[in-house]
Amino acid sequence: MAKVVKDCFLTPLSGQHPPIRIKSEQTMVGRSPETLIQDANCSRNQVCLKAFAADDYVLVKTLGLNASVLNGKVMKKDVGYEAYDGDVLELLPGIHQYRFDFKYETPPDRAKPAKIEKKTDSATGTSSTRDGSGSSSSKRSRDERSPKQGDRSQDASARLSAVKRSKAEEPSKPEPKARTSLKPSAEGVWEALDNKQLHIYTSAGVVASSKIAAYDMDGTLIKTKSGNVFPKSIDDWQIAFSEVPGKLKSLHKDGFKLVIFTNQAGIGKGKVRIEDFRQKIEALLHKLNVPMQVFISTVSGMYRKPRTGMWEVLCGQKNDGVTVDKGRSFYVGDAAGRPEVKKPIKRKKDHSSADRLLALNLGISFLTPEQHFQNVPDTNWSGPEFDPKQACDAGGALLSPSSAKMIGPEQEVIVMVGFPGSGKSHFARHQLAPHGYQLVNRDTLGSWQKCVASMEAALRQGKRVVIDNTNPDVESRKRYVQAAARANIPVRCFVMDVDYRHARHNNLFRELTDRSHQAISDMVFNSYKSKFQPPSLSEGYKEIVKVKFIPKFSSPADEQLYRMFLLEK
Repeated sequence: MAKVVKDCFLTPLSGQHPPIRIKSEQTMVGRSPETLIQDANCSRNQVCLKAFAADDYVLVKTLGLNASVLNGKVMKKDVGYEAYDGDVLELLPGIHQYRFDFKYETPPDRAKPAKIEKKTDSATGTSSTRDGSGSSSSKRSRDERSPKQGDRSQDASARLSAVKRSKAEEPSKPEPKARTSLKPSAEGVWEALDNKQLHIYTSAGVVASSKIAAYDMDGTLIKTKSGNVFPKSIDDWQIAFSEVPGKLKSLHKDGFKLVIFTNQAGIGKGKVRIEDFRQKIEALLHKLNVPMQVFISTVSGMYRKPRTGMWEVLCGQKNDGVTVDKGRSFYVGDAAGRPEVKKPIKRKKDHSSADRLLALNLGISFLTPEQHFQNVPDTNWSGPEFDPKQACDAGGALLSPSSAKMIGPEQEVIVMVGFPGSGKSHFARHQLAPHGYQLVNRDTLGSWQKCVASMEAALRQGKRVVIDNTNPDVESRKRYVQAAARANIPVRCFVMDVDYRHARHNNLFRELTDRSHQAISDMVFNSYKSKFQPPSLSEGYKEIVKVKFIPKFSSPADEQLYRMFLLEK
């Protein structure tokens, strides 16, 4: 008996909301109250669906910025693909999964289909099919679909949808499958790179792939048995979610390479023995019983998340030369910048945003453990207060107000104010010193008393002076203002327009790119922040000028690094 499609629906595999009816007109599906999706990586109009009930298929097009997946195959943007009853759609790779469900007016014929022959007219390129009865039919050309390739399998849920092209488009080669290495590792291997800043474990059976399923470890794959935030011993761990083993095995079966990226500063500080931690990793992978490659960062440097060093080693050295497809890869972690939740289930504030920021730096999809393993929607997260891309791209004048002049018309003193790492010393050396301003710096002279004495001596010689210290409060600035007043010399105040996180970002960038740079502790930044008092004209300044930080780079690689989120929060 012939089957006739009555209705087409998109059913969430999570069961969190009712099926979505697919109309013969455009039906948009994405981030919306209807789907309960709040993931910012999913566009509001992520996919466009259009039901062709008479022909027993739904046309699917990806419209969002990030790729969608049909039956395990990444769809190209704005290209039409045919979906059939039982096919599976992922709005983003590995998440927001739906099944196409067709409702029939008459029961579908479950008899085994006759053998179908397929041939192509060499003159026209038109495909035709011939069944066992000898009848044939030419495929219709449509504006929104291109000819099917391959025959439909009897089991619709296991069938891959054929790639479609519009008749107006040029024909192209089929999209390549996930590339994998033909040589899985025979046994587990440990390595230590870059003076033991990075440890790597490749378990037996690991196979390179263009598809990477990457995970944080603590709070994502495992949690403590004790309930403590930090494990009491090397054995204080258990699987975090019951769904973890099954999910990993399913992804491995689908051709994903499974990877762990974990920050373990305790090893670098000597609080945890690397030998003990290696035993923990091997025990975990034995428990999961699935091949994985583990990257362990032990110090604060390029390998520590959210910095991308571990990923770069994976792609450049530890994937057997197979190019990673970021559109088909994803990262899962619990350090997602989420606020505290009290209802319906209490959850503490995330300790950082390192995992989510790593995914943003890499340009791959991000999921929380609850999303990935339990299909629980993501919650709102607290984005970083400082975006380095905006700092690079923001225009505007170096000084404000616009009437401010770099060089004063007469002998003067300029008192600099700004966080460590705000760029004040660079500004003083490169913008003021070349114009005859003598630099007075406490780091060089050792005390504020010597700074005042050096300033007074320079003024007596008729020189201009710039006080290149942080000068956070009224008290620290007053001594220079008073000394200038005694010499009847005007004082201007130059304030670096750089906040706490921007300054810390600058400092960390210098640590990563300049080995001679001495690291500045968080305590120094916090001390300045707590002491800071905005300067005012009442302190005795002729003018207060704000100085914009404009980064300059010695190479494109440095600029690329600066634009990344380097801080964990």
